Amino acid sequence: MAEQLTQQQQQAVDNRGGKLLVSAAAGSGKTKVLVDRLLKYINDPADQANIDDFLIITYTKAAAAELRGKIAAKLSELIAADPSNMHLQRQLQRLYLTKISTVHAFCADILREYAYMLDISSDFRVADENECLQLRQKAMDTILEQAYTMIGDQPDLQAFVDNQGLGRNDALVPEIIEAVYDSAACHLDPNQWLRSCIENVEISADSDPSLTVWGKYLLEDLHRYLDLQIDAMQTCAEMIVGLEGHEKPATLLLDTVHALRNLRNAATWEETVQRKDIDFGRLTFPKKFEDTSISTPIKAVRKACKEGLEKKLRHFADTPSQVMEDLQQSITSARGLIALVDAFSAEFRGLKRGRRILDFSDLEHRTLDLLVGKYRTAPTAVAQEIGGRFREIMVDEYQDSNSVQDAIFEALSRKRQNLFMVGDVKQSIYQFRLADPSIFLEKYAEYAHAEEANAGEGRKILLSSNFRSSGGVIDAVNDVFQDCMSNEVGGLVYGDEEALREGIMHIPLNEPEIELHAIDVAEDTYDEEAAFVADRINTLLDGKHFVRDKDSLRPIIADDIVILLRSPGSVGRHFQEALQNLGIRCESGGGTDLLRTQEVETLHSLLQVISNPRQDIPLLSVL
Repeated sequence: MAEQLTQQQQQAVDNRGGKLLVSAAAGSGKTKVLVDRLLKYINDPADQANIDDFLIITYTKAAAAELRGKIAAKLSELIAADPSNMHLQRQLQRLYLTKISTVHAFCADILREYAYMLDISSDFRVADENECLQLRQKAMDTILEQAYTMIGDQPDLQAFVDNQGLGRNDALVPEIIEAVYDSAACHLDPNQWLRSCIENVEISADSDPSLTVWGKYLLEDLHRYLDLQIDAMQTCAEMIVGLEGHEKPATLLLDTVHALRNLRNAATWEETVQRKDIDFGRLTFPKKFEDTSISTPIKAVRKACKEGLEKKLRHFADTPSQVMEDLQQSITSARGLIALVDAFSAEFRGLKRGRRILDFSDLEHRTLDLLVGKYRTAPTAVAQEIGGRFREIMVDEYQDSNSVQDAIFEALSRKRQNLFMVGDVKQSIYQFRLADPSIFLEKYAEYAHAEEANAGEGRKILLSSNFRSSGGVIDAVNDVFQDCMSNEVGGLVYGDEEALREGIMHIPLNEPEIELHAIDVAEDTYDEEAAFVADRINTLLDGKHFVRDKDSLRPIIADDIVILLRSPGSVGRHFQEALQNLGIRCESGGGTDLLRTQEVETLHSLLQVISNPRQDIPLLSVL
């Protein structure tokens, strides 16, 4: 990356006066900005800070170690340039006292310091994943054994097991209980969240389903889908309206548009059920006038609309009274599930307490108990005391925080508004671990641009210059995301502000840097795709195609090329064989099936021959 900071990077380094959210696109130098901002504080002649006056939260231990190394390297550079600066030399010594850690490691340190205020043992240890899995299993076995012993006297539990579509056995019961338990743990008050889940299903039997949480979601989802399909079908109709011989297909498409609009205007569940049967008719084009460049895409759009609508309307198969009756029956099931979750939570907590251990969720929630109290009302005196230790709290990969972690940061920084958050919601991939990117998006929408924010207000800065990729790659990325990313998909509109920009001018290759090939394969195998890829690679290696190498160009070599596969273990051999057939050396990054290699297959055949010499195919392979 260029040593000279861009205007936005410099602004992120210098800006003070309130909470700062830095939306740092891929390759935009967010780590450099964080390090430079930290050192700007340390080198400020008017108000020099010590490096251990800062709390720096990263996502993993490896990231924390890497960041500490980068800070040390930068400090060493500054000391080399100014060897008589004793303040800088002291910072290098204090670096290893600085809290640069994951949020869980920070929580563990705080809890040990204030264990006496929470009635926990100060010598607790953090359980590893395997130990937690064992204790979870033990807790689950205990509570299910107790529950089934009294199932005859537990109608809620009986309803949960009977009504949740669990099939012929209850193998999914533990999975459902743990999934709900984990989801609850990501909320500030897990017990209150569980209670709210029951309240959501306690509805009047004579209500319209569209007034329920689920009905409202399904109806809004259907309306969003219909809006898109109406536009698509209208465009198709306009393509052929007025064309000679196309009167019938044009009329049919316009009739379909009218029916879709009629369905879109349904405001209630009952109206939707009444209008859901749409006759798409039979779309044919006159052979004499048919232009396949027009008819083929129209047929494809219409087919996609019809099939997609059928899937959406499956949710509206029942009348409002039947849906509400089913929802009423689910109330007892929900109570049974929540009761099991409560029992599991209590049993699991007791097992951990008996061993003086805490898991990651415990670390977060007990820290919240310390910082905002049991009822999550307001920052405590302890929160103000701990928060007062730090000149600034810096959070990396902020898009992967959840509401509990964000509440910890908020409690520590509320009084001084000294929170620096850097991340990129477009790189949020940990929702399966219950990260909540909406927290980032909420601040992104709420905060003013840094140059417009008043003192004490939250502000944001966008880093959009990419220093890793060339202009051709960046243009392709922007084209894809501008088309597919919106508030509905991804939670963010990918506009001009969010678009990537080339941070460093690259030597032009004088050929396309991005290619998209659509292959019409005859069979559902990977052989044809692998052969095409191998042939394309063979062309790239002809000495007439180039790759950038620092400030010059050189011919592409095999080591410059990588093939990324979704399932390399099962399909990698097809590509490996195709490349080897063309004499191109290759190696697999651990995805090759060892038992399918030529050497092992030969050895396997030899063992088969030893076992039974009459096996002709293994014998032929050996020979």
